[in-house]
Amino acid sequence: MRRFIEIMWMAIAAVSLVELVIGYKQEGFTGEHFQVFAMVFVASAFMFFFRKRQRKKMEDRKNNPE
Repeated sequence: MRRFIEIMWMAIAAVSLVELVIGYKQEGFTGEHFQVFAMVFVASAFMFFFRKRQRKKMEDRKNNPE
């Protein structure tokens, strides 16, 4: 389940990146469409790497109990 959530965050980042490019082509850097999807992209990319690191730590604890 945790891996599925990571994949979902990655998918959200990919879709927002596509929308980011579309927003840039239409309105440039100052367009609201570009700015919103830039924030969504940054947040989803952060969440992907955060959740991945968190999952790996949990797996390490499970596999190596001290």
